[in-house]
Amino acid sequence: MSNKKTSIKTLIIFWSIAIPCLIGFYFLLQWKNEPVKLINVAYNTSKVLPLGNKYETAIELAHYLLQKDDVERTFMILLQNNMELRPGGGYIGSFAIVTIKNGEVIKSAVHDTANFDGRIPDSIEPPFPMKETMHIPSWKFRDGNWMPDFPTNARVAEKFYKLGGGKEEFDGIIAINATIMDTILGITGPIKLSNYPETFQSGDAVMKLEYQVEQGYKKQNIKKGDRKVVMDELAKEIIHRVKKMPVREKISFINQFIDSFDNKDIQLYFDDVKMSQLVSAVNWDGKVNQKWEGDYLMIVDANLASYKTDHFIKRSIEYNIDFSGSIPQAVLTIHYENTAKEKDWKTSDYQTYLRVYTPINTWITDVEDCVLEPKYGKKYDKKYVGCLVHVPLGKQKDIKVRYNLPIELKNQYPYDLMIQKQSGVHNVPVKIHVKNPGSESTEDYNFYMDADIILSDLKK
Repeated sequence: MSNKKTSIKTLIIFWSIAIPCLIGFYFLLQWKNEPVKLINVAYNTSKVLPLGNKYETAIELAHYLLQKDDVERTFMILLQNNMELRPGGGYIGSFAIVTIKNGEVIKSAVHDTANFDGRIPDSIEPPFPMKETMHIPSWKFRDGNWMPDFPTNARVAEKFYKLGGGKEEFDGIIAINATIMDTILGITGPIKLSNYPETFQSGDAVMKLEYQVEQGYKKQNIKKGDRKVVMDELAKEIIHRVKKMPVREKISFINQFIDSFDNKDIQLYFDDVKMSQLVSAVNWDGKVNQKWEGDYLMIVDANLASYKTDHFIKRSIEYNIDFSGSIPQAVLTIHYENTAKEKDWKTSDYQTYLRVYTPINTWITDVEDCVLEPKYGKKYDKKYVGCLVHVPLGKQKDIKVRYNLPIELKNQYPYDLMIQKQSGVHNVPVKIHVKNPGSESTEDYNFYMDADIILSDLKK
């Protein structure tokens, strides 16, 4: 690193994210070579390690990243702040370029996307409705993850990188959401740093860090250039605790680490065909599924100039499907609650561009409470409707979408549904009611969505 500011910014990428991930891979590689120890510990632990394909895939990832073969592998790491939600996870405030050789980081560089975007020509028309609502004349890297499909976003990131004068060729692109911090602190426990007033703990650590580097440092007479040193100190304490974990806690760390792939807080894109197929097989590539033949639903939000208000938004979903008539019908209700009470440096009225993806032959009949006229389109072999939604501070709003499902779904019995989760959104309550042909009663499902869901799997 060429100067102090850059080295501090590098730690923003690694504060409890890249370094603990590498530690997690290291643990997996160790246990691959010590299966007897692993089995004995897992047998005596209430929450054992994941079995089957996901565990095997994690070990293969560990081997790929940490193998000692004298080959340099370079990755782009997108740090996504999902308190300011984008369709692919969160606002890309910065990104790192990291080169690994023989299991060690040998080079790293960090770019603030705001600075990097200045080198990108103002010539790319932004996706709707950026220009209309945010008055953005040109699409840039910081908003490059505008699609819910991570392979698409990864290719867009590479394109913007080249447009900004970047030279590196990448072996892979990794997107990491900031709220993975909560996952890690849930394992390490709360951390109190001696030079700062706050205790960083799961659930509010990201917001406290955001406050510290945006506002708090001023009250503590910390120079603006040193405001992110807190990341350095927090990273050191996390690494210290992770390394000292007993084996049982390391198992918990690995479980949570793998959960972060399932809930799309970590998304992976590889140039290597074998690695790409490997992560795709366990749905760790953040891809929109184009092979599913049953009913399908994906709900995607994009925060439009609403600061960090996503931290205060509560969502829930209710989906009613009726097969009793000649045409199968669906009513989808998406409930938003803006729990923020006043406008300040982090919160405001919530404005989101909502897109709902359904089967390709869906006929959408009505959408309630959009600010602008809904827009319709097709992408990833899906039909979608786009709706601009406004939720004032302290208020709630329901968006209802009514549509006719493809007639062929009526002949697919028993009914099945795939719901794909948006990266960056967590723990969403879902209610589903299915009225089958010839029946007056409904099948009811209630669950919290923290990963992609297939309805038939809930019955097992």
